[in-house]
Amino acid sequence: MLLYRVFPYLASAKDGEPGHPLYIPTPQGNGRWDNPDLYQIRYFALSAEAAVGETFASFPTWKPIMLNFPQLPGSERVIGTFQIDENEQPLLDLDDAANLADRNIRPTSVVRRNRPATQEIARRIFEEQKWAGIQWWSFHRPHWPLVAIWRESVTFYSADNIPGHAALTDAAGTLYKRLEGF
Repeated sequence: MLLYRVFPYLASAKDGEPGHPLYIPTPQGNGRWDNPDLYQIRYFALSAEAAVGETFASFPTWKPIMLNFPQLPGSERVIGTFQIDENEQPLLDLDDAANLADRNIRPTSVVRRNRPATQEIARRIFEEQKWAGIQWWSFHRPHWPLVAIWRESVTFYSADNIPGHAALTDAAGTLYKRLEGF
């Protein structure tokens, strides 16, 4: 399965350093599914469009400046493509009613932006010790599946520039964002 995320890329970054495709920023704990006492987590989307849309949804107008990442000089946000073997590293799909019913989880508990509640859901699923992570739907567009992975099970495939990428125009169109300067 291919996964996508937007991240600040620095070609010279080594594994474990900021700017590397597999770098995990720390400390964690502010994300919806974070439980840093149990695991480190990476967030992805199942499409490049969703990765771009999720990253920049809060900006009313999309401009090239949003690709800057001043905290990491020399870097620029890119669309990363990653891969996971879903047979070896299964994800629990929280868009499957049976999976929710088996765990006594209501759909609103997944979609609602209630960090303590979603972190508790993730904790319980992690403790099942069967899953590499979870899949759910985007708050911004439910047809965008999102993924959170707590196992070191992804492989980096490529980094693509956002300007000129179809994902930029597709996400902007889906979210009704104006593009300026691209």
